[in-house]
This record gives sequence, C-alpha cells and structure tokens, in this order.
Amino acid sequence: MPTNKQCNIFENMEVKHFLLQFESFLKEHINNLPYLLKGHQKLRQAMEYSLFSGGKYFRPLLVFATAQLFSSKNQIILPWAAAIEMVHIASLIHDDLPCMDNGLERRGKATTHRRFGENMALLAGDCFWVEAFRLVANYGNNKNTKVWLSILCQATGFNGLMGGQALDLNTPINPSENYYKEMHSMKTGALITAAMEGVLALQDKITEKTQKVREAAPYMGQAFQLSDDLQDEKETSKSNFINTFGKTKAQKTLQALSNKALDLVNFKEEDSSYLLKQLIIFNRDR
Repeated sequence: MPTNKQCNIFENMEVKHFLLQFESFLKEHINNLPYLLKGHQKLRQAMEYSLFSGGKYFRPLLVFATAQLFSSKNQIILPWAAAIEMVHIASLIHDDLPCMDNGLERRGKATTHRRFGENMALLAGDCFWVEAFRLVANYGNNKNTKVWLSILCQATGFNGLMGGQALDLNTPINPSENYYKEMHSMKTGALITAAMEGVLALQDKITEKTQKVREAAPYMGQAFQLSDDLQDEKETSKSNFINTFGKTKAQKTLQALSNKALDLVNFKEEDSSYLLKQLIIFNRDR
C-alpha cells in the first residue's frame, strides 16, 4: 500500500469501507466457485493467489470515485468494479507469461506461472476473463447489462487491451510519441476508461458532468501508464516512453495529462469529485 505521505486517499473512511466491501464481494464470488477434483482446487488457488496479491485496486477505486459524483450506491457498482479488476488481473497473469514479458516477480511475489506453472496460470487468466463477463451478465439489469457488456468488449478486445498489448510486443525501433499515445490508450487507458464509463452508463441522461468525466478518462489512462513506467524504470529494459524520450519528458507529460484530467473534473462548489481528484493526484505523485 502507498505511504500516507504519498496520498491520504487510502486513509479516507469511505474508501476503507468500500475496499472492505469490495474484497468481501470478490472473496464471496471466488468461494462460490465449486470444485470437486484436485485440478479444480489448484486452479482456484492460482486465481486466489493472483487476485489477492496486495494490489492497490486502483481501477475499482476509480469506479467508486466516479460513482461518488453521481451518488450511485455501492451494491450497484460492486459487480462492475469486480469485473474490471478481474479483467485487469487476467491481463497481468498473461502479460507475465514466458511467451509475453516473462515476468519473474509481481508485487514482490513470484508471478502466477512461476508459482503454479504456465498451464495453470494460462487457465487462471482465462477464467478471470470469463468470470468478469459472467458477473456483468448476472448482476446487470435490463437497462445496463447490454451496455456493460459492450463497454467490456471494447475495452478488452482488438481495439482495447489486447490490441494495445500487440502494439507493445511489436514496438518499432524508433517509436514516435504518437505511437506510445496510441499504445497507452489501448493497453492501459481502455480499461481505466471502461471503469468510469460503466458508472456513466447507469445515469439517466447525459449532462455536462458526464461529458467532462468522459473527456477526463483517456487522459487518466495515459497518465497511469506513464506513472507505471516511471515506477518500473529500474526494473525493465524493454522499450517504453522513458527510455525513448527520457525521464524528464515523461514526468512533464504525466504532469500535463494529470492537469488536464483535474481541470475537467474540478466541478465548482461540489465536494463529490474529491475522491476522483485525489486518485488523479495519487497517480501523478506516486
């Protein structure tokens, strides 16, 4: 978890309450996956290991912070937040596989394929994709199920996370700044945008507030990837924005993207955007 000096958002009582509800919802869902044979048990262990490995739950918190803007109740958004996190975890498991980035550690622990084997890691990732869509299908209502499914498909498919990963795996020798923008928008930004869009889909009408939140989401997605790259600067040798354009430019770009997002969600005479603004600041300063 981040230190208090980095950001006080994790000390916010509403955030703490939501995270307790969120983890309880995830554990209940995983515990309700029945198993009869040893192979099933090992698969569930691999899923639990990956899902509860000490992540920040940034994307679910983004769902929660966006919901605060529109007074959406936690019980309504919890399935969407869980589906977003499951897709995220699936992408991390697959990203770490030897055929992709061959990651050895994540969050200070052995990656899933090192702990449980490549075959079980692959299946665990696949299960998370399916469970994410099952959550949306089972918990959505007639109004939002189709929209939620569409948002999730767009965020994860050819023009989303998977397409962005393909761009990352095939980065040219001298990538342009625009190449990174496109890749970051798909690989990371698409799911962050989806987290917020799922909440916007619950609103009865399009307003100036929903429009501004929608405009802010892509800036936040690009900023998150830059912040991640800055965090991993000493741990990776792969081509990224930092080793192409330098740390100073990356920091300035992160600052500019964060400021654009903050300006858009800085709604006058309202404190409902406090958590969303704090998440933007946390990502910028971590």
